[in-house]
Amino acid sequence: MLNGIIKLFYSEIVKTKINNLDSSGYSLRDECKEIRNITLKIDSVFFKLLKLAFGSILLMIAFNLNMILGIGVFLIGVVYILYKRNMEEQVKEHINNVKNNIDISKITFMDEKGRTGLNALITLLLIGLLTGFNWILVASFVVVFVFTIKNVC
Repeated sequence: MLNGIIKLFYSEIVKTKINNLDSSGYSLRDECKEIRNITLKIDSVFFKLLKLAFGSILLMIAFNLNMILGIGVFLIGVVYILYKRNMEEQVKEHINNVKNNIDISKITFMDEKGRTGLNALITLLLIGLLTGFNWILVASFVVVFVFTIKNVC
């Protein structure tokens, strides 16, 4: 019985102490966030410098092997950087939309008519290839097929 009374007093004291605690954030937690942000920035800068060094070495090797290869590698790098920035903007926009609970409507890639036309074109192409039509006719059909896909999609 004495243990029950002590337990009751102890639990009541603990409850009141917990209720009296400050509900705001602790300064230690903020300091840890600052340290984490600093380490993330250091890692980010380090990896950017590492990518820059790797890209520079790759460009030097490509230019030493062949001028056209070097120009091609340079252009691929530029396209990669532009694509990455565009993708980052799209991801940030998508995250903001999700945060704001904005429903993004599904973009209809192709309607039923487009699917039927695409199936018919693929079927005609396969029939042309399997029956052994003239390759020039099949190649011209492929060109028409590609432009039709652009119009359908």
